Amino acid sequence: MSTLPVLNGSSFRLNSFQLKLIGMLLMVFDHIHQFFPADVPVWFNWIGRIVAPIFLFASAEGYHYTRSKWKYMMHLYVGYVLMGIISMLLQRQLPSDNALMNNIFGTLFLSVLYMLLIDWLVGAIKARKYAQMAAAVIALLLPFIINQAALQLLTSSALNNPWVLQAFIYVNLIIPIPAFVEGGFVFIILGVLFHLLRQKRLWQIVVLVAVSTFAAWAGGFDLWVNYQWMMVFAAIPIALYNGAKGRNMKYLFYVFYPVHIYFLYILAYWLGK
Repeated sequence: MSTLPVLNGSSFRLNSFQLKLIGMLLMVFDHIHQFFPADVPVWFNWIGRIVAPIFLFASAEGYHYTRSKWKYMMHLYVGYVLMGIISMLLQRQLPSDNALMNNIFGTLFLSVLYMLLIDWLVGAIKARKYAQMAAAVIALLLPFIINQAALQLLTSSALNNPWVLQAFIYVNLIIPIPAFVEGGFVFIILGVLFHLLRQKRLWQIVVLVAVSTFAAWAGGFDLWVNYQWMMVFAAIPIALYNGAKGRNMKYLFYVFYPVHIYFLYILAYWLGK
């Protein structure tokens, strides 16, 4: 795997486990600000912007190294469904102004799904298996079709029919829709590009810079109010990644992510925040 030339002589490098630990630590800061916005400084949220790119990058690495890509993808899907159901039930039991919208599992699942489908299509093209090529193209288009159908449904019927909106909520619990997962299409595409460019670290960082610039443009370049562009600083830990796995604690993130969010939600509820 290629690395940035300036880092080739550096003795300080990060393995995959350490990279994820950094992401987990910074996500705690981010979510503390989310649930206690009036009590903590905004820079908690700033440093949280680098978390999603770190885990999208880690998912591309995990996809490459896992022995069962389908099993890896299904772990993310089960995490998405379980977290969606638990979040819905928790908000019903402890209603709060803090909306439990967090579920990065959906974004990671769709990113990995597209990694798998693209690899499937490339393999079919190389083998000249035309039926498999057609199936792969249809599978690639299906999430976009579902996404457009959902958007059309919400813009036409849901405004006048609360049952339609309720049905959409339940469907979205089991079918992650690209426009409604965290980061939407932008994060999904970023994860896929990390996969396609995984042998070219410099180009991975160029893509991250480009996506961050797009985020700044979409926010009207009001950089201190719309600060999603700060995810560009994820380039630093990504550049320091050495390709090694590190400690084998693959389920740590699956547990830590929802548990710390629910802890903060319940704490904010008890404190009346």
